[in-house]
Amino acid sequence: MSKLHIFSDGSCDLTKEEIACLGISVIPFYVSLDGHTYQKEIEELSLDVFYHFMLEEKGFPRTSLPSVQDYIEAFTPIVEAGGHIISCHITHTLSGSVQSAQTAKLMLEETYPDAQIHVIDSWNATGSQALLVKEAVRMRDAGKTTEEIAHYLEQAKEDARIIFMIGGLQHLQHGGRIGKIAALSSNLLKIKPVIILKGGEIHVGGAVRSRKKGLQKLAELTAAHFRESGEDPAQYRALVGVTDLFEEAPLLEEYLRQQVPALPLEPFYQIGATISSHTGPSTTGVCFVKRFEAYCP
Repeated sequence: MSKLHIFSDGSCDLTKEEIACLGISVIPFYVSLDGHTYQKEIEELSLDVFYHFMLEEKGFPRTSLPSVQDYIEAFTPIVEAGGHIISCHITHTLSGSVQSAQTAKLMLEETYPDAQIHVIDSWNATGSQALLVKEAVRMRDAGKTTEEIAHYLEQAKEDARIIFMIGGLQHLQHGGRIGKIAALSSNLLKIKPVIILKGGEIHVGGAVRSRKKGLQKLAELTAAHFRESGEDPAQYRALVGVTDLFEEAPLLEEYLRQQVPALPLEPFYQIGATISSHTGPSTTGVCFVKRFEAYCP
């Protein structure tokens, strides 16, 4: 059995079944539906309940990051057993989760100076973070070293992308995270912003006034990325993510096949509470990550 144990925070949006199949551990974020009581996403608060609150009750959930103690409790048994840890986290620009894990690492190293703990700021979130974790698992299962896997993650996070459309700006406004996106329009509630997450930062990809045009725009921006970068889409793995508009997934997948036929698409997934608390409902996007063989055959 490998001495390496792979962790992620809950923003990777992997299901319980996927987590068990991959043989990893996920440290959940906390979500509050009343502003006071916080529950662990997936473990204590299901997505059905969460989305009912957001969609039917028109609520604005609040999130809280995993604590330093959460990470210490998760990491300690592995360190005590002499195992290695790689822990992959949502980009620091969207959450302080990576700082919590880094603090836990430093505290554990005081007691266990030989501990091998690699805390990775993935510069990503949700689907692309999940794909990075899945590639780390493939490398683990292929017998790659802890250092090789950590090095891959530091390389691949630069090439990974999320390109997504949100239904409006209410939730970003409510959470105080509107930032650069406010410049898109003075009529904030009638546009559907298209956003690109790259290099750990939010970038404006444009704005549309209909969902269909937005889905087409996502495929066009994906094609433009590969055309302008010169990257080979066949070396990547990709998937579509949706919050609640499941019917959009096959349509976006079809646009992607038309625009980037060589890009391998995996089954679509549902975006979790951590991210959708800020983007709001009607969020749909595409995530893609380069396979480890492209860096280290």
